[in-house]
Amino acid sequence: MRLGAVSSTMILGGALLCLAACQPKAEPPPGALLGWAYPQGPKSNLPPYPSGLQTIPGSAVTYTGEALNKGAGPPDWFPDSHPPAPEVVAQGRKGLMACAECHQIGGGGSLGTPNLAGLSEEYIVQQVREFREGRRTSWRANWPTNQDMIKVAKTVTDDELAAAAAYYAALPYRPRVRVVEGETAPATKPNYYGWLDLDTGKPPQALNGQVIEVAEDWPRMLLADPNAVIVVHAPIGATARGRALAESGGGNGQACAACHGPGLNGSPVAPPLAGRSAAYLARQLLDIKTGARNGPSVSQMQGPARGLDDEEIRDLAVYAASLRP
Repeated sequence: MRLGAVSSTMILGGALLCLAACQPKAEPPPGALLGWAYPQGPKSNLPPYPSGLQTIPGSAVTYTGEALNKGAGPPDWFPDSHPPAPEVVAQGRKGLMACAECHQIGGGGSLGTPNLAGLSEEYIVQQVREFREGRRTSWRANWPTNQDMIKVAKTVTDDELAAAAAYYAALPYRPRVRVVEGETAPATKPNYYGWLDLDTGKPPQALNGQVIEVAEDWPRMLLADPNAVIVVHAPIGATARGRALAESGGGNGQACAACHGPGLNGSPVAPPLAGRSAAYLARQLLDIKTGARNGPSVSQMQGPARGLDDEEIRDLAVYAASLRP
């Protein structure tokens, strides 16, 4: 009896161990590995323009930081490079922030905000209406830039929106991101508004599977220089993995170019992805996957997005960012 009891205990214990080992590992919830795309520090004001006379390379225009901080409007460093900007873009009005405060006069966006130049009028109008009507929210609750856009969308008039969309659609698209693969990135600290500031004086940080986007030249980025570069520091192999996934379609089996066109340069049914911020693209894929972005405008993307895990979202975003139109 004693030996039988021991044998039974051993058999039962072995069975339990086998059962535990054979159980599939629980998948992490969507977004668990994409925190890098949502940097957010303590609540604070936007950084002020530096004091004194300000210039940027290649421009004959000058401003003083004091004038910019007092509401002179977003800087327009190359006024001859674009048609006259409508008031809603260049100045805004009481209760409505100028589009260029975030997206710049040339449409190139900045850290944390997307490039609008060259998108179709219809697409820009459609997306603002999606914000207005509650079909474009964020996976990350109360994400500041998303909340700001919802407020703008509910405030802007249809005429103002049409003018802004026509203006930005007429501008040439100039990508401003550069992908660098490696194991480390410069030390950073999160800004409240959804980007990373350089944390000077600290050693480089290990990527550990993250993507870190920083301004190559922070003073130029702060001055809204349209030629200031955003560096996308990505894990080694991310671009190649993303390319293979984009071409095969992954588990969904639908190549990205089927909708987004050759080189992911856009098509009549889908916007261009080439050369855009990897963090921005990752946020959009996760928002679509989780239903935070929904409705007819993204219905074709919902199936492919649901089939992507966080690492695949990261690699696809890095690959798209690496492309040049």
